[in-house]
Amino acid sequence: MRPLVTESGQEPRYHKRLTRRAPVRSASHFVPRDPDETPEHHFPLQTISSRSAQSRFINRYNSREILILVDGSCINNGSKDEAAKPSGGCSFTFKGPGRYGSEVELPFKDDNYNDGGMVGFPLEGCGPGGECYNATSNRAKLRAVIAALEFRAWQEEGWRRIVIATDLKYVVDGATTYLATWVRRRWRNSRSRPVANRDLWEELNGIIESLQNSGTSVSFWLLRSGSLAKTRSALVHATKAAAKEAAIEHIDEVALEFTRLCGIML
Repeated sequence: MRPLVTESGQEPRYHKRLTRRAPVRSASHFVPRDPDETPEHHFPLQTISSRSAQSRFINRYNSREILILVDGSCINNGSKDEAAKPSGGCSFTFKGPGRYGSEVELPFKDDNYNDGGMVGFPLEGCGPGGECYNATSNRAKLRAVIAALEFRAWQEEGWRRIVIATDLKYVVDGATTYLATWVRRRWRNSRSRPVANRDLWEELNGIIESLQNSGTSVSFWLLRSGSLAKTRSALVHATKAAAKEAAIEHIDEVALEFTRLCGIML
């Protein structure tokens, strides 16, 4: 993996303000053939050597589509107590365990990164524009989506669609439906209040736009609470545990500046 680089130490990538007339690149909904099918059954771990030497979760019904499962966690979510400040953690899983058997990589903690396919990292105190924000569960999960989509140059591997699986309706509805409406309303929601996490939504829009321009679309699979697809999935549980672990690991030392993760040959 490329060394971690803070936002101020690299060229700006996607973040730009979306004004009322700016084009919005909405993602689409992913609908599984069987609503009870777990992510790892619908997208079994495979290797297609003509595209990547590494394993991927590939759609058993369409070999041009891959799955990335994301999650986020926030300890003391919503707390305003100075003694119990919220601490967020993010995670995403893009392939199986590495050759060293590591289940979760914590690149902010580990000096020697190996090729494990599950990454956990802290939710930064600042966004891509440099402004500071309080940690929330919604923000952590949205941040995990951004990290997953920009972790690799997925389009260069030849995938035509990336499916992001998450259990948060806020993320799915925002990316597929609400984002365009928020922009038209000058970033006001249906109650005329400012839309939360605008900086991350703008960042996500830029990433989706870049992928679409390269021929790769993005879809979101909502893993509904209580569904068999969620409760029976070991992959869902492991990714959720990784997000909680990342939040706990950094509860006393919040990473301040927005930091991009970039995997090479993974």
